[in-house]
Amino acid sequence: MGRKTVKYVFLVLALALLIPAVPFIKVAAVSIPPEGVRYEFENGIQNNAEIHTDYVGKTEDGQTIDLTGATCTFIAQKGTSTSVNVEIDKAGLYELIVRYAQPYDKTKKVQYLNVNHSNQGEVSFPYTLTWKEMSAGIIKLNQGTNNIEFESYWGYTFFDYLVVKPADESITGLKVEKKLVNPKATKEAKALMSYLVDVYGKHILSGQQELCGSHNYDGSEAEFTYIREKTGKLPAVRGFDFMNYRGNGLLWDDLCAERVIDWYNNKGGIPTVCWHWFSPGNIGKKADNSFYTDSTTFSISKALTPGTAENTALLDDIKVMAGKFKQLQDAGVPVLFRPLHEAEGAWFWWGAEGPQNCVKLYRLLYDKFTNEYGLNNLIWVWTSYTYETSPQWYPGDDVVDMVGYDKYNAKDGLPNGSAITSTFYNLVKSTGGKKLVTMSENDTIPQVSNLINEKAAWLYFCPWYGWYLTGEQNNPVSWLTEIYKSEYCITLDELPDLKTYPVPEGQDILYGDLNSDKSIDSLDLALMKKCILDNNQGIKAADLDGNGSTDALDLALIKQYLLGQISVFPVNKQVI
Repeated sequence: MGRKTVKYVFLVLALALLIPAVPFIKVAAVSIPPEGVRYEFENGIQNNAEIHTDYVGKTEDGQTIDLTGATCTFIAQKGTSTSVNVEIDKAGLYELIVRYAQPYDKTKKVQYLNVNHSNQGEVSFPYTLTWKEMSAGIIKLNQGTNNIEFESYWGYTFFDYLVVKPADESITGLKVEKKLVNPKATKEAKALMSYLVDVYGKHILSGQQELCGSHNYDGSEAEFTYIREKTGKLPAVRGFDFMNYRGNGLLWDDLCAERVIDWYNNKGGIPTVCWHWFSPGNIGKKADNSFYTDSTTFSISKALTPGTAENTALLDDIKVMAGKFKQLQDAGVPVLFRPLHEAEGAWFWWGAEGPQNCVKLYRLLYDKFTNEYGLNNLIWVWTSYTYETSPQWYPGDDVVDMVGYDKYNAKDGLPNGSAITSTFYNLVKSTGGKKLVTMSENDTIPQVSNLINEKAAWLYFCPWYGWYLTGEQNNPVSWLTEIYKSEYCITLDELPDLKTYPVPEGQDILYGDLNSDKSIDSLDLALMKKCILDNNQGIKAADLDGNGSTDALDLALIKQYLLGQISVFPVNKQVI
C-alpha cells in the first residue's frame, strides 16, 4: 500500500467528528471509473500469507530488496494465497492491474489467478527488486462482491495493491478480419477462415487430437469412438501429427496425409496439424523421442547457418513435409498448421536456443512453404504463452493467422473446468485483437457454463489423446456430454459445407494473376502493359492498388512484386 498523505488522514478524522454514529450499512458498489478502483492486499483475506511494512531485504546473490513506502502481503510455497473482495456495480469484463515485487527468480514466478474461487489461468511475475505495476489480464466479474485471489503455484511474490478497471472494448469486441496472411491463399483456405471468423465469439468448435501411427491397429480411433459412445457426436476439428514425415531416407509414412484428406473431403471436418519434428537427419539424437531438447543435441543456430550438416538436414525435412502439404493442397484440403509449438517452454529443440533463433526458423519455414513450394492451403497457427517474454517469441503478424494456447491445468487429481478467461484475453491483447485465439491443446475441456458466463471465446478446444480425454480426473463424462450436446458447442454434424462457404467479395481474386493461372509472373506483367495500352478496365485482378482503375501505378506495383521489392499488393491490405 502506498503511504496515505497527511491531508487524507486529517480529512477522515474531521469527517469522523462531524458525522454522528450510525449502525453499519453495506454500501452499494459504485460505478467503476475508467482509471479503475484500487484495493489494498493487506486489507484483504490472507491464507498463510505474511504481511510486511517497509520491507527491506537481500537476495541470495546480495542484491538489495527495497519495498519501502508500502504495506504488502507475501505468498511463499504452495498452500498460501492473498485475495481482495471487489465491489462491482455492473457485470462485465474488467482488467486487473497489480503492483507486485518478485526478487527471487531472474526468469519469472508463476501464480494461479482465481476469481470467485474458480481458476482463471496463470499469471507470470517477472523479476524485480522494487515495486512494479503490470496487467494481470482481463476477467469477467459479476455484479456485487467478487473475490480475486493470487494463489501460490511457484510462490515467493509480494503484492501491494490491485486496480480493477473496465476492459478496453477494442480488445473485448473480438473483431477479426476475414483475411489470411498469405495473399495467394486457396479458395478453400479463404472459405475456412471466413467460417472461423463467423463462429468466433459466438460458439466453440469441438476438437480432438488423434493418436498418431499407422492406424492399422486396434485403438487407433479410440478417442473418437469414446466421444461418440458417450455423447452421440463427433468433434468438428480433428488434430493430426505429421511427426513421421522425415527427410534423408528416414521417412516412415503412416498415411497421416491420407487421413487428413479423408477428414475434410469425406467427413466434412476441419483438420489441424502439428509437427513433432525429430532432430533432422538424426543429428545429435540421444533417444528415439529426439524432438525433445533432452533427447538431442541438434542445434537450431547451426541449422540456420547455410552450408552446415544441420542446415542441409533441416531443409531436407522441410522439403519432404512440403510434399505432404502439397498432396493436401492438390486434394483441395485447407489445414490449420501449427508448427514449432510450445517453443517458449524450451522442452523442444526448436525453442532450446531462445526466441531469436526460433522466430528465424518459423519465418524460414513460412517462406519456404509459401514462396518456394507454393503451399497456399495453410492457415498458420502460433502456439503462445502469456509471459512477459512471450512477445519476443511471436513470429510476426505477417506470418501468423491464429494464436493458440496449450492448456494443461487440471491439478490435485481433479478436473479444472475453468474457461481461463484471463489467459484468453491476454492472448487477444497480445496481437491487439487482430488474430483468432484458440485452445490448441488441453486436458480438461472448459465447462460450457464457464465459457458462456465468463465470455471466454476460445475458437475451439482439442484434448490430447488417451488419458487426457478419457481420464475422469481430466474430463468427467457428464461434463463431456454436457458440452457436446450444448447449443454453444459445434460438432461435426453441425458444420456447414466448408468447401462452398462464402467469402467476402474480392477475396476469391488473386490480384496480379491477370491470366487466371494461379500464379503471378512475366505473363501477367505483359498483360498488365496491354491492359494499360488498350485502357482495358475489365480485369479486376489488375487493380493492384485498389483505386478502381488499371493504370501506371498498377504496372509499377507488379514490377516491384516480381523483383521481390514487395510481397503484398495494397489492395490485399484493403480486402476484408
